[in-house]
Amino acid sequence: MKLPLLRICAIFFTALFLFGCASGKLQHPTKFTSFDNFRPGPEGGVDLVWTRIGLSSEERIKNKLSQYDSVLIDRVYVVVDNSELNDEEINELTTYLVDRLKHKISSTKKIVDQPSDTTLRLSIAISNVELPNPILAVTSTILPFGLGISTISKLTTGEHTNVGSATIELLVSESMTDTPLIAVIDRQAGEKDFSTMIDSLDDAKDAINSWVDRLASTLTSRDELTKKD
Repeated sequence: MKLPLLRICAIFFTALFLFGCASGKLQHPTKFTSFDNFRPGPEGGVDLVWTRIGLSSEERIKNKLSQYDSVLIDRVYVVVDNSELNDEEINELTTYLVDRLKHKISSTKKIVDQPSDTTLRLSIAISNVELPNPILAVTSTILPFGLGISTISKLTTGEHTNVGSATIELLVSESMTDTPLIAVIDRQAGEKDFSTMIDSLDDAKDAINSWVDRLASTLTSRDELTKKD
C-alpha cells in the first residue's frame, strides 16, 4: 500500500456529494477504513456520504468549494482481487478517469500539480470492478433462458447479471492541510449494450462518466451556473 493511501486511511480512521443513483450491495470499502462515519446518501443519490461539520447541505458544500479555484488530482487507485484486471486494463481505466476529470472540471477550476491554499485535492479509488463476459452480455438479453436468469438476478441484486460494475471512493480535501471536506462511496452497474462486446471496460467507464458529471456539478458554484445560463 502506497504512502498516500495510508495517509488517507489515517484521516478517516480518526475523523471520518455528488448527488445521483446507485444500486446493489456494497462490499467493504477499500480506500476508507470503515463505513462507520458515513451516512446514507439522499434518495435517488449515492450510497454513502460523509461531510465535514458545517457542510451538511448541498448549498453549504457548494459555497465552501467555491472558495477554491483549482484542483489537484491525486493518484487514482484501482483495487482488484484475484487479478480481475491486467496492468493494461488498469492503466486504461485510470487514464480514462483522469482524462474525464480534467475535461469536465477544467471549465470551472484549474487543474494543477502543486498544492496551494486555494486548491482542492481529489483522492480516488475504484474497487469491485467486475468485468462482464462479452458473449453472455448479449445472450442474456437475446435468449429466453439467458433473459430469465438476468431477470431473476435483477430482483435479488438490483443489477443484471453479466453487466460490469464498479465502486468509487472519493475524498475531497484541502490540498495544503489534507483536511477532509467531503467523501462519497458509490456503486454503479453498467449498461448492457453493444459497446460492452467491443470494450470489456465499457460498463466501468459508464459508471465513471456518471460520477465525473456529478463531481463537476458539485464543484460548480451557483454564480458560475448563473453565468452559463
